[in-house]
Amino acid sequence: MNRSSFHHLRPFALGCRFFLKSTIGRHAYRFLAFLFILQSSFLQAQVVVTLGTGKITGSVTGVNSGNASVSGLPAGIGFDLIVTASSNSTPTMSVSNHPDGIGVVGGSNVEIDNRNNLDANDDESLTFTLANVTGLNGQSLKISGIVTRSLGSTQKQYALSSGTSGSFNTSPFTIAVPDLTSITITATGPTTSPAVDSRFIIHQLQLTLSGSSGGGGGDGGGNNTGGTNAVATVKHSGVDDSGHPFISFDSVAGESYEIQCSTDLLTWTPLVTRSGNGSVISFTDEFVQAPGEAKKFYRVQTVQTPNGNLTNTTLSIRQTWFQQTSGYTRTAVVQVPTGAGPHPVVILLHGNGGTGAGTIGALNPHLNNAIRVAPDGYEKSWNVDAEVSKAPDVAFIRDLITLLKSYDNVDAGKISLFGNSNGAGMTNRLIIELDGAAFQNAGTQVSQMINKMHNNGSFWYNSSGTNDYNQMIMPAKRRRIININGTLDPTVPYSGGSGVGTSFLHSQESIYRFAQAMGETRNQYSDAEGIAGTGANGYSAALVKYSYRNDQVVHYKVNGGDHGLRVGGSTVYADEAKQIIANFLLQ
Repeated sequence: MNRSSFHHLRPFALGCRFFLKSTIGRHAYRFLAFLFILQSSFLQAQVVVTLGTGKITGSVTGVNSGNASVSGLPAGIGFDLIVTASSNSTPTMSVSNHPDGIGVVGGSNVEIDNRNNLDANDDESLTFTLANVTGLNGQSLKISGIVTRSLGSTQKQYALSSGTSGSFNTSPFTIAVPDLTSITITATGPTTSPAVDSRFIIHQLQLTLSGSSGGGGGDGGGNNTGGTNAVATVKHSGVDDSGHPFISFDSVAGESYEIQCSTDLLTWTPLVTRSGNGSVISFTDEFVQAPGEAKKFYRVQTVQTPNGNLTNTTLSIRQTWFQQTSGYTRTAVVQVPTGAGPHPVVILLHGNGGTGAGTIGALNPHLNNAIRVAPDGYEKSWNVDAEVSKAPDVAFIRDLITLLKSYDNVDAGKISLFGNSNGAGMTNRLIIELDGAAFQNAGTQVSQMINKMHNNGSFWYNSSGTNDYNQMIMPAKRRRIININGTLDPTVPYSGGSGVGTSFLHSQESIYRFAQAMGETRNQYSDAEGIAGTGANGYSAALVKYSYRNDQVVHYKVNGGDHGLRVGGSTVYADEAKQIIANFLLQ
């Protein structure tokens, strides 16, 4: 996650409130966004204006797509932005704690609704003027950003949201056009006496354009094809007794929502994707930042689905790498169940020498209600370590997931991976390297992590997509992971060590390292602490279960199981493993 120029400042605990806004217009993409700690909207275009870190007393003129300090502004749109900081002896707003706002305690100081500081002797105000606006036909403009208010040697960081009655409040501010010629927004701190030397420092302003090009939405058959989206509203937001930020928001049935966080409002890290069900969705960030880290901003936006409904087909993605310098078309077979959906998705990764078509039924008949997607590895293998393929497979699966999410009948909040053997090795790479919103669940069979993926207390990868494993990385949290391995596997040794040209962790250590990455704090179970199956507890006597994080990260060992999970030549436990994995992925 990138750090912006203000992160060296001592951040003050932010009060926060979410703001929600959907696009206007029948033909606009479904787009919903709101921020926790920052009040803002993200619609058709975002303009980030860099204003430096000095006291603003002048103006930024000619804000347009050709200005080096501006990014994201479409050509043909321009305006002048005048920002001034001045003393104001007459307060324009008073301190108040909204019932749905948040007071975040930081030392002896308290922030209320991003408005002001109860301890601040500050009578400074900040004024924004937008003038000479051109090119905003049929569109609207919003303003938000990050500001630090300096009181002597103490600097306090704020999120700035514009409202008709002033800033640091919870009201959205929209400029209507074409009536706009100029508008003034004022942000005023609490007024006390006597006044002290203080100033506002602007780090960046973010301006958001929204608008409509007209037209219709839908495919004529009553199906939603990525057109208009019902407006959702934030029900509540806050920080719980353990210091974890949380939100609850209205959802629309059939929509999916991606929750993201940022420390600089420029680079956003996807955390998780949730499925809309027409009722209120709640999210609590269990994993808060460590002391001394920059404060995080949160936002939620709908996953856009402009491609209509996915059908039985073969999807294609073009890639180029040193083995295919002229480009190579990667493919994935797709099978879609009957019904309108949205359906959960399971992506099935074949073993070395396999194909997508030969693997799409690997968990049948337990995935009848899910979309099954079976991609083909290059040269019938996945690039984990010693395979013939050196293809950029992490990028391939990432792009495949992105493509799948663009379809209306795909439930982006219920995407799972399943890998067998070499495909399991690839799935382990994807757990480590893909962001938290890409998929929610992962299942692996007859392969654990290789030593190159985790050693010396750290996870490893290579940012260029190779299998060099020479850069540290922390896997995304919040995932559910299941693994099943056999103790007599001659290909991938259960207890770790050499096999198929590489070296493996012990199966139980591998799952524990993933559990740690997901937030497990207890020690690894010993082999004897596993719980043997009785039939009554959901699995057979040949299976032993090791469960972490309340069954969110689970390993089963199959006593006597080979590389096909056969025991004594029987496939009984292999068939049971299919059902256990499928049930886990579809929970």
